[in-house]
Amino acid sequence: MVQAEAKQKILLESGTNEVEILEFFLGGQSYGINVSKILQIITYDEEFFTQTPETPPAMPGVLLWRNETIPFINLYTTLNIHSKVEVERPVALVTEFNNLICAFLIDGVNRIHRISWDKMDSMDPFLDQFSAKVTGSVHVDDKDVLLIDFEYIVAELFPATKLGYGDAIILPENVTKEMRGSRKIVLAEDSPFIRHAILELMHKAGYSTVSEFENGQIAYDHLMDLKQTITEESVDATDHLDLIITDIEMPRLDGLTLCRRIKDDTVLGQTPVIIFSSLINEQMGIKCQEVGSDAHITKPQMGILVDTLDKLLFGK
Repeated sequence: MVQAEAKQKILLESGTNEVEILEFFLGGQSYGINVSKILQIITYDEEFFTQTPETPPAMPGVLLWRNETIPFINLYTTLNIHSKVEVERPVALVTEFNNLICAFLIDGVNRIHRISWDKMDSMDPFLDQFSAKVTGSVHVDDKDVLLIDFEYIVAELFPATKLGYGDAIILPENVTKEMRGSRKIVLAEDSPFIRHAILELMHKAGYSTVSEFENGQIAYDHLMDLKQTITEESVDATDHLDLIITDIEMPRLDGLTLCRRIKDDTVLGQTPVIIFSSLINEQMGIKCQEVGSDAHITKPQMGILVDTLDKLLFGK
């Protein structure tokens, strides 16, 4: 059994725009996963696997891990990879995100790469419609490592992890949909699937004035344009911007770095920032606080997101 490094050692200093990616193999291709999602890397042992009836082919059963039964997902089936490579000792990635622990079957692992987010390439919009489960790629060691959207995969298998309405449309006392709709919000989220879901739910709740951006760098460029306008007009920042919501994992500029830059800015520094990410845990929460976020919320808690918006914008 191979233990993953302790998270205290692999998490990077907050707001450096760097990430550690574990390169793993599947069907002869290199793929990547954020180390922050990994609890453990184990050798797959069929003795601990139990096939379950009436489950989708992508999730043939469950795996016994640390005396706990967790979902076992076959990435070959999930990613529709037909060029299967027979390996002597397959590996399972035990992960935790979106408040869910599960295991993914892979062929093996290579190494951890420390990479700047600005080296990440987003998927071409044309290709993205055919490969929603791949969020982008990075070129390392003369090869392309494809970055898997594990949240998308889990949401397909477990609808409860999708962004749901919850209490998002419930209006607290003295807050109206018109009040929500008047607030100007910036959203930075690289996953088209999740970005669309967040926008749909926010609009249902009444937060309709939302500018969306596919990564932190584009969002930051937009904010700098707003800053220039605010400075030229000599107005309060809230005339053009009330709040920012950002994911953490994004190409070019990650959410922690985006938050730190905003909070260090003399014009925009008082703008509330909510970090909305599947990576939120105790250690990541500390990092969010270090970069000055006003709140950090684990996906897919949409009701909590809207409640936090109300509290930050209206004091409710």
